[in-house]
Amino acid sequence: MTNLNRVSLVKCTNYSKEDVRNAINKTFSYFGGIENIIKKGSKVLLKPNFLRESSPRKCIITHPVVIETVAEAVLEAGATPIIGDSPGFGSVRKVARRVGLDKVAEKLGIDIIELDKPRKASINCGGKDFSLTVSGKALDVDAIINLPKLKVHVQVLFTAGVKNLYGCVSGKQKAWRHFKAKNDLEWYADMLIANYQLVKPVFTIVDGVMAMEEKGPTGGRPKDVSLLVGGIDVISVDRVVAELLSVRPEDVPVLRAAKRLGVGEQDLLKIDIAGEDLSSVIVHDFIFPELSPIGFDFIRVVKSLIKHLWFKTVGKAEPQT
Repeated sequence: MTNLNRVSLVKCTNYSKEDVRNAINKTFSYFGGIENIIKKGSKVLLKPNFLRESSPRKCIITHPVVIETVAEAVLEAGATPIIGDSPGFGSVRKVARRVGLDKVAEKLGIDIIELDKPRKASINCGGKDFSLTVSGKALDVDAIINLPKLKVHVQVLFTAGVKNLYGCVSGKQKAWRHFKAKNDLEWYADMLIANYQLVKPVFTIVDGVMAMEEKGPTGGRPKDVSLLVGGIDVISVDRVVAELLSVRPEDVPVLRAAKRLGVGEQDLLKIDIAGEDLSSVIVHDFIFPELSPIGFDFIRVVKSLIKHLWFKTVGKAEPQT
């Protein structure tokens, strides 16, 4: 039986198709192969970080080669992959077209979808009741494979497994939740954990080949970490990421929330590390931002909506590079 608290650390020093394929296959092998994770004939949502239209070199989005390689692995396992997200700014199709994933999807015969069609759902998490609105498309698939980009984040310190699943919240519902938070970071982090429990992926692979440090999730600089981090329990994955980046778990809002709500495993003595020895790959000089308030005022929500619609229709996030 697969250890649910196992986390794999697999070296991958570049985004060449061959090296990424070898690293992805090795990642799945530590969990009995992808066939042990998804069922033949199932519909599998691949949930990358598609925050906005961007060059992969900026490390704002999950690298397209990682997404393509996982999609191919899902197809080989006899399941149907779908690539989907709800960008903070712009549309999924514009993000995908910018990095050539539209052509990859056409070649593989798979769909790229916007995680829209919001649906209200209730969940009890750690004794607390949450009423959340998430994409019905994310709820209707048979399984989700979570493909976050490893980045710092000015509001929650870093974004990896848990935070990436916030992209299952449709459109500017995300900004509205920032407004509802009223700068209550504890409420916001608890909500992120409940959101994770609601959409619960079957597997997570964090793209840390090149990460982002200093100021994120969009304004930082690339940092070579050369790792893919994989696992079933997203909390265990994020706990190992914290250790990898030399961060105390009590300084990470989502890990504090997970502990408060009794979700997942954070005891490194109970997390089975596979692949690279954790102590040998720890990054000691990763630069983090000073944290900003979590809340949005009404004016910021409106500005965010306008910016989102502009990028979705006529705007381009940055020059082509």
